[in-house]
Parts: sequence; structure tokens; C-alpha cells
Amino acid sequence: MRLFLSSYRAGRHTDRLKELLGDVKKVGVITNAKDYKTPEGRRERVGEVFEFFESLGLEPKEVDLRPFFNKSGAPNQLIGYNFVWLAGGNPFLLRRALKYSGVDDFLISRVRDGSIIYGGESAGALIVGPTLRYAEMDSDEDSPDYVAEGYKKEVIWDGLGFTDYMPVPHYQSEEYGPETQSYIQRLDQAVIKHKEMTDDQAILINNSKEEFLK
Repeated sequence: MRLFLSSYRAGRHTDRLKELLGDVKKVGVITNAKDYKTPEGRRERVGEVFEFFESLGLEPKEVDLRPFFNKSGAPNQLIGYNFVWLAGGNPFLLRRALKYSGVDDFLISRVRDGSIIYGGESAGALIVGPTLRYAEMDSDEDSPDYVAEGYKKEVIWDGLGFTDYMPVPHYQSEEYGPETQSYIQRLDQAVIKHKEMTDDQAILINNSKEEFLK
């Protein structure tokens, strides 16, 4: 199992991400955490993610799961990708999108057997833990109650379960620091293990070896 988890892009560890990828060039970017945005805002943010990967010499392609909600075919969009990146945004929308499309089971299988490298920033990192409970906040960006077009109001609380702890992004950040600290307190009260990351840090899991990149 190979994972690269961060708060923002690769933090200060672009070199370690490139090392993990080796000769992999294509990246499928799952963008549904940004479905709370306007179409214009969504395109702008997705474009920024693409610019990052293109700066690394990679070839990003958007994988929008919405056309495949409650239909077959979504996992086929990821065939041919050895690296999948889950962009940041609303983790609750992202989790629903994975469930509605069946991509959650596909990723769980392929990441665990090592055939796909999983990368995730912010929401994409948070959902690899055991639960999304206690991560809820009031803004549309982080609310479990926000219902974007094509989504149901239900909340899927289960994480993907790649780690037995919660990765906590944006620790001590100027924008999200106070909300993140409240989240950490709720995790502590519930006795749920967690590892917090600043926007410069990352967690790298390469088979049996796990590193916290400071």
C-alpha cells in the first residue's frame, strides 16, 4: 500500500512524492470534493491542481464521478492510472461521490493490493482514516449537511480505512488553524488516534514503511 497524504499539494516534499511515483506520469485527479463551489470557482481550483502536477512533469486528467452516480462504469475511468489524487474541499461530498459511483470499493481494493498509489490533500487525506465523525464544521466547504446538485442529504461517516488514525490537515494554518484545533479536541475526547499535519508536512506510506515528513 502506497499513500502520500498532505494538507496542501505535496507540502515541502515534492521530491519525496516524485520519488514515490518513479516513472509514473499519468495522474487521475478526483475532484468531487470541490462540488460545493460554483462551476466557475470549481474550474479555477481544479486548474490550480493541474498546474501543480504539470509543474512536476506529470499528466493530470480530471475524473469527475458525478456522471456515474448510481451507474456502472466509474472504475473504468481509472483503469490505466497507477496514481490517483483526491483533491481537497468538502470531505463529506467526496465520500458520497466515491460511494455513489462505486469508486470507494475499487480504490480500497487497488490501493491495498499496491496497483494504485493513492495521493490526497486536505479532504482527500482526511477520508483515508476510520471515520469522518468529528470533522464536521459549519462552512459549506466542510459541512456534512451541504447538499450539492446530484447528491442526497445522507452522510456517510465511514472513512476508507487505509490508516487506523485520522490524518488532520491544516494544523496551525492561518486560515483553518482554530477549526482544526477544535477538531483535534473532539478526536481526543472520543479517544480516536490522529496525526496532524501543517501545510508544509506530509505522511508517506510505502508498503510497510511509514514516514512523517516535517
